[in-house]
Amino acid sequence: MTGARGQAEYQSRLAAAGITSDYRAVLVRGVPQNPMFDVQAFEDVIDNFQTKDSDVFVATYVKAGTTWVQQILHGLLRGGEGGGRYGETDPWLEAGAAAPDVIGPREAPGWTMERINAAPAPRYFKTHARVEDLPRGAARPRVIYVARNPKDTVVSLFHHARNKPEFGFTGDLETFLQVFLSDLAENGSWFDHVLGWHQECLQNPGTHLFLKYEDLHDDTPGVVRQLASFLGLPINDEILAGTLSAASLDDMKQHASIGMNHLRKGGYGGWRDVFTDEMNEQFDQLYARRMSTSDLTFRFESRRA
Repeated sequence: MTGARGQAEYQSRLAAAGITSDYRAVLVRGVPQNPMFDVQAFEDVIDNFQTKDSDVFVATYVKAGTTWVQQILHGLLRGGEGGGRYGETDPWLEAGAAAPDVIGPREAPGWTMERINAAPAPRYFKTHARVEDLPRGAARPRVIYVARNPKDTVVSLFHHARNKPEFGFTGDLETFLQVFLSDLAENGSWFDHVLGWHQECLQNPGTHLFLKYEDLHDDTPGVVRQLASFLGLPINDEILAGTLSAASLDDMKQHASIGMNHLRKGGYGGWRDVFTDEMNEQFDQLYARRMSTSDLTFRFESRRA
C-alpha cells in the first residue's frame, strides 16, 4: 500500500466513525501511524529485519515516557556521563528504515539500516510496535515496555498532534478524544497495544519487563536501578546520580530534545485540568469495558499533587 493510499484509507475510517477532523495518519497493517512513514518500507522492517537475541527494545504506545526511558538507558550505557543524544544510543528502528529522510534524522541520528545491521551486540532500539508487529523473527530479544495511564496519554498525544506539522491537526481536545477513543490516533488502540504487551510480559518475565510511567515518575532512582539490573548494566551511586541528572526534564529540554516541542512538562494527573465532566464520563465508560478482563491498573492522580 502506498502512503497516499494508506492516508486515503485512514480518512475513510475517520468518516466511517463519524469524525470530522484534519488529523492525518497512514495505515500500516491497519494501524494508524505517522503520515511521513513509507508503508512498504515499514512493513519490510516488520517482516525482514534480522533481530538478534541480544537486542533490547524500549517499546511503548506513543507519549508514554519513551524519550525519558531512552535517555535513562543512554545514561546507563555511558556510565552516567552526560552528553550525546539518546537517539544515537537507542534509535527508533522503524523511523530509520521507513522514514530515513524525515523522521530518521530526528529519531535515529547518524543511523542507516546498513550501520544498524553491522552494529555489534548488544543493540538497543526504540519501537512503538504492537506485540505482533515487533521485528523479532525467530530471535528472543529483551523488551522493556513502558505504559502510561491513558488519560494523560491522550492529553500528551493531543499536544503532540498539534505541534508536529505532519499531522496537520488544528482541532480541539474534545475532537481529538473522539479520534483516540475510536482507536484512530497514532498507534491505534491504546487498549490493544498496552494489554497485548502486558500479557506478553507476564508470559516472558525473563526477557520482558513491564514498567509504568507513574512508577518511574514517583521513584525514578528505584526504576533506574531496576532497569540496570534487568539489562545487566553496572550501577552505583555515581552512575545513578549522573544518569538521573541527564534524564531530568530540564536537562533533556536543554541538551537531549529532538526539538519540535517533543518534550512538554511530564508528570501525571494533568488530564484533570482539561477534561470536562462529559469527556471524563465517556472515557471512564469505555475504559471500564475495555479493561474488564485484565487485572492491570493505573494511577490517574499524582501522589505529589
